[in-house]
Amino acid sequence: SNFKKHLQEKLKNHNKPRPFICEGNPLDCKIFIVGINAATEMQQDFWEFWSEEDGFNKNKWLGSYKAERAAQPLKKGKTRRNTVSNTRKRIDWIVEATKPVKILETNLFVKATPTAKELKAGDRRSEVFEYLLETIKPEVIFLHENQTIKYFEKLDGVKIVKNETKSFEILGTKTKVLAKNHLSRGWSEANTKELGKDLKAGIRN
Repeated sequence: SNFKKHLQEKLKNHNKPRPFICEGNPLDCKIFIVGINAATEMQQDFWEFWSEEDGFNKNKWLGSYKAERAAQPLKKGKTRRNTVSNTRKRIDWIVEATKPVKILETNLFVKATPTAKELKAGDRRSEVFEYLLETIKPEVIFLHENQTIKYFEKLDGVKIVKNETKSFEILGTKTKVLAKNHLSRGWSEANTKELGKDLKAGIRN
């Protein structure tokens, strides 16, 4: 209840925010996957997928995501649209590979836009992400966007090198950080699932 109350307070000035996706209780998530912002804006409110008893219902959200995505008009020159985005497909492969360890899918900014370039200055506020980081305290963080890497380096003066897992203390959270290229392209199913295993191996037993 306190988590929801504080998160709602952080979200009150954001339009159609998507703060995170997970299965069940976000406080149980030991791994964060962090990008810059979501690409598909949802018409359904985030809290429609939330309950005090069970936390976030990812399956219900995914059904709505697919339906809303299918209903969107195609871009000029396009004749079809994938059921889910390339990034979503790869995140789901990672989630499968890390089970039973839970993952929180989140972004620096809660506003969804087709591309990060379309974020306005007022959308580039990271207080929601910082609240999640300080509250949940993940053991492993995976970054998959160059802007995200730069943000982390400025946040606490750390130096992040792609493809190297290093331990840092960020906003009072001791965690391991791994950064790689964006998940939207260049990732096979096998490589993506191997990444999931690497993230899982970073969890303390």
